[in-house]
Amino acid sequence: MTNSVAFPRSVILQALAISSTVSVFLTKTGAEDTLGQAVCPSFSCGHLQDIHNPFRLRGDPPGCGVQEYELVCSDDQAIIQVNTGRYFITNISYPDSVFWVVDASLDNSSCPIPERNQHPYIHILRSDYMFLLYMRTVKWAAFVSCSRMMKDNLIYKPVACRSTNTSFVYVLSTMQSYQVQNVEPSCGYLAMTPLGSWGPGPNDYYSTYDYEDIVKFMRDGFAFRFPFPAPEWTYPWILKTCLKNSRSSDFHEQMSSSSIQNKISVIFAIDVRFLGCVKNNSLSDYTKLYWAVLVIVSAISIMKLIIVFAVLSRLVFAPLSVLIFLGYKYWKTKVVIDAVEKFLQMQLALGPTRFAYTDITAITSHFRDKLG
Repeated sequence: MTNSVAFPRSVILQALAISSTVSVFLTKTGAEDTLGQAVCPSFSCGHLQDIHNPFRLRGDPPGCGVQEYELVCSDDQAIIQVNTGRYFITNISYPDSVFWVVDASLDNSSCPIPERNQHPYIHILRSDYMFLLYMRTVKWAAFVSCSRMMKDNLIYKPVACRSTNTSFVYVLSTMQSYQVQNVEPSCGYLAMTPLGSWGPGPNDYYSTYDYEDIVKFMRDGFAFRFPFPAPEWTYPWILKTCLKNSRSSDFHEQMSSSSIQNKISVIFAIDVRFLGCVKNNSLSDYTKLYWAVLVIVSAISIMKLIIVFAVLSRLVFAPLSVLIFLGYKYWKTKVVIDAVEKFLQMQLALGPTRFAYTDITAITSHFRDKLG
């Protein structure tokens, strides 16, 4: 009887011991989870709530967030440093993995322009095999100051509130308007800003915008993506991507235009863009691509010569061929006429000739000299 009572009692004691051990284990695990959350806690800044990875605060441990996404919370504003500029974060969308920013240097005046040295990365920022601060925009606006007024130029939109009698400020919003070669010699660079955002924006390559429209775009800001892995950086992928990117978006339109200058400029820019793309996307040894790049550039050069020859054939060689043909036909006709004239002259010398009486008296000295 005693043994029968002792058995259940021992089972109960073992069950209690096991449950105690499990409770301690679960408590410990929960404490570790709580501790893990405390290491990289979410935070708030102004109207932005529950901010977490990839963002981090200054002073957080190195394992929290991404260094390039470090925020500073000041005056209820979340501020991020991008390249040389400071930007206010206006919205964060974790489902879309994007966040919107506005230039912090813009004031509330009626005539704002960005600071001269403040602009985000024109190209994507890369760290190891990750893309960072990728900006979804297709156009930029460039502010320039010119020493003379631009007349009859639809690209240069005036910024009247910034212009004076000796300095005229304009804004350009065409494709690649920020490049030096697209700016008039009498103008100097002031600032530039991206147009558009992750959603609808000024995606028309060829449209231009007035200064008032540019101000609206600057006030609305633009978007960046969260960090995302870069594609496989293999050499075939680099070559294929750079070949595709070497042709500008307006390649076909420029080639179909009637301007010889547009055609020549877009043709001669192909290999330059290709080499620049290969150099920028080669993470390791660039020389491994030497022979492949040499073959491709040679093929591009041959293609350029063929295209230039075709353009010259249409505009120069074709009219020149017509002129040569007409000259040849004229020369052949003249040769035939000269041959006929010589034949007639020879026939005229062999036949009888009729003279007038006065000619005979003159030749024979009034019949005193005999002829023949």
